[in-house]
Amino acid sequence: MAEKTMPIFVPTEKPLKVIKWKVKQGTVVSHGQILFLYSDSSGKSSVPQKFKAACGGTILSIKVKEGDIAEPGGCVAELKECKHSTVMKEMCAECGSDLRKDERVKGEVASVPMVHSVPELKVSEELALKLGREDAERHLKNKKLVLLVDLDQTLVHTTNDDIPPNLKDVLHFFLRGPGNTGRWCHTRLRPRTKSFLESASKKYELHVCTFGARQYAHAVTELLDPEKKYFSHRILSRDEFFDARTKSANLKALFPCGDNMVCIIDDREDVWRNAANLIQVRPYSFFQSTGDINAPPPLDNEKSKQETNNIKNGGQKPNQEMPTLDDEPEKKEETKDITNDADKKSDIQNGKISNEVTENGEINTKVKENENEVNKGSAEAEPQWPEPKGGEIEIDDPDDYLIYLEDILNRIHQHFYDLYENMGRKQIPDLKTIIPEVKSKVLEGVSLVFSGLVPTHQRLETSRAYLVARSLGAEVTQDLTEKSTHLVAVRSGTAKVNIARRMAEDKRRKFYVVTPEWLWTCAERWERVDERLYSLQRGGQSSSRRPPAHCSSPPPAPPPLPALRKRTPSGRFMDTINPLLSFSSDDIADMDREVEDIFNESDESASSEDEEKAKKVQDDLDDEENPPEDKLQSLESDSSQGKSQDPNASSDSDEETPRPRKRRRRSSDDVPPDDDDSSWNLMGAALEREFLAE
Repeated sequence: MAEKTMPIFVPTEKPLKVIKWKVKQGTVVSHGQILFLYSDSSGKSSVPQKFKAACGGTILSIKVKEGDIAEPGGCVAELKECKHSTVMKEMCAECGSDLRKDERVKGEVASVPMVHSVPELKVSEELALKLGREDAERHLKNKKLVLLVDLDQTLVHTTNDDIPPNLKDVLHFFLRGPGNTGRWCHTRLRPRTKSFLESASKKYELHVCTFGARQYAHAVTELLDPEKKYFSHRILSRDEFFDARTKSANLKALFPCGDNMVCIIDDREDVWRNAANLIQVRPYSFFQSTGDINAPPPLDNEKSKQETNNIKNGGQKPNQEMPTLDDEPEKKEETKDITNDADKKSDIQNGKISNEVTENGEINTKVKENENEVNKGSAEAEPQWPEPKGGEIEIDDPDDYLIYLEDILNRIHQHFYDLYENMGRKQIPDLKTIIPEVKSKVLEGVSLVFSGLVPTHQRLETSRAYLVARSLGAEVTQDLTEKSTHLVAVRSGTAKVNIARRMAEDKRRKFYVVTPEWLWTCAERWERVDERLYSLQRGGQSSSRRPPAHCSSPPPAPPPLPALRKRTPSGRFMDTINPLLSFSSDDIADMDREVEDIFNESDESASSEDEEKAKKVQDDLDDEENPPEDKLQSLESDSSQGKSQDPNASSDSDEETPRPRKRRRRSSDDVPPDDDDSSWNLMGAALEREFLAE
C-alpha cells in the first residue's frame, strides 16, 4: 500500500482561530483523535470546538500556529495516512483504527500472519518482506539455518490409553477441555532428545510444527523446553494451519522471502507434499498399541488403503481422537461428598431436617460455604497423576536414530555455509538443492545389481528400490558387470547370487553380496553402513523386500510406457475420432464372444490338477527375478525330454500337454505383435471397455 499524504483543511466556511494543538509534528494519531481546539474568529462563541482526525496516520507538519487565524479552505496541517501494516483482529495495531468500518482500506490491510501462535496478528506484505530479510541477515551473520521440527513420532510418542502409573521416563499431563472435561496424555521422549535439541539449537533456529491442537502443542513443548531456550514462542499447531491436511501452506507466511534456509524433519512426507528440503525420519513408537494420535484426517480414497495397511501391520490402531476421561481417582471421593452435601441441602429445603436448622441456624450457612469451596476447587485445581506404588517399570528402548539425525543436520549445515563462502557471500544457497545433494553422496561410486527386489513384470527404473539407491548416489544396472560392486539379493541360490559369490572370492576386487536391509539402513542413516553386518548368508533369505516408508524421499516415478502405439499426427480430422466409433454394436458383440471363446478354450486344454501345478511353478518364477539354477536345470531337462519323446509333434500338441515353463508375464506396457489375431481381439476388447467407461 503506497503512502498517502492528506492535507487537513479548515472545517468551516468562515475563518477560525486555532486555540490549542493537542498533537505535535511526528505524532501518530488514530481515527477520531482530537487534533486541535478552535473557535470562531469573530469571538461571538466562547465555547471551543474540537477538530478530530478523519483517519489514522502521522502528523507530517503543522501549518497554523496557536492563536493564528485560518482562512476557509486553507491547509491547517498535513497527515500521512497509516498503511495499517500491523493488524490485530481487524484493528490496526499502529493507529487503532477499526478496519471493519473503513471500506477504503478493504483488501489493502495487512494479511500475512508471521507469528506462529497468534494467527490474528498480521502484517502487510511489505513489512513481512522487510522482517524476512532481517531474519535472513541475522541467520547468516550467526551462521544458522531454520529447522522445522515435528513432535509426534519424531521427538515424542503420546498415547491416551490406560497405562501403568509407574512406567519409567513417561511424562503425564492433563488437558482440560470445555465444560471442565479433560483427558490424560502420556508422553515418552525419544532417547537423546534433550542432547539433540541442545546440539541442533547451536546451528539452527528451532520451530515446532505439529498437527496437534494448540493446547497439546504447547504442553508437549513445555516438556521438551521448559526454559524456552530452544523454541521460545515459535510453536505452530493445527489451529494455525491454513490447510487442514498439509503443513506446507504456512511456509509462505512464516518465511515471506522464501524457504531457502529452511530444513524440515518429520516422519511423514505427504503432509509436506514431498518437499525437497524434508528429511524423513524413522517414526518413533514406544506405546505399541498407539500410532500418531494427531495425524491429519486421510482423504476419502485413502481410508480403505489405510485400513488395509493397519491390518498388515499387525492390527495397529488407526489414527484416533483423544477420548474424554472420567474424573481422576483422587477426586471421586470429593465428588461423592459433594453429592451427599447436595442431597443434605435438598433435605433441609424440603423441611426434613428443619429442626436442626431452627436450633442451629449456622448449619445451613456452613454447608453452603463448604459446597462453594469444593465446587471452586474442583473447577480450578489441576488434577494430579497418582503416585506410583512400588518400584518403577523400566522398558528397554533401543532407539538411537537421533544420533544419526544429528550428524545429518551437521553435514547439511556445513555444506550450506561452505557453498555460501564459495559464492563470495553474494547469493544465498537453497536447501532444496543442498539436501538432495548431500544425500546423493552417501553411496557415491557404488554400482548395485538387484536380485529378487524387482518383479520381472516391472521396469527397473520404476521400482522403489531403484529410486532409493539413485537418491543415495548409487549406480544401478540390470546385470552384473565389471564395474559392479554390490549385489543386493533377497535370497541365496539364484543365478546372480552364485555368480556374485564367485566374483566376491576374487581378492583383486572388492565385491559384496548383501541383503536389502543394508540398502534400507544406508537410506535411513545417510551413511554407507559396513557391508559385513548385512552379508547374505548361504541358504539365507530376507523378509524385507520392500523399503520402509521412512527411508526414502525419492522423486516421483516416471510415467509408464503407453499401452498402445501412438500414431504420428497427420492433421486429419479422422485421426482425432475414436476408432471404436467405426464399429457397430454387432461387431463389438462379436469381439466379446471371440475373446470369451479364446479363454474358454485355454481353460479346457488342461486338467485342474495340472493347471494348479503349472500355476504354482509359474508364480514362483514370476515372483523372483533370478530363479535358482536347480529349477532352471529341471525345467531344461523336462523340455529336452518332451522334445525327445515326440520330435515330430507340432506346437499345438506341446500346448495341450501342460508342463511348467518360464514365461514372461504380460504387462500393460507390452505391445501385441501385428500378426497375432487373438492379441488384436484382446486389444479391441480393452479399447471397448475404455470407450464405454468414458
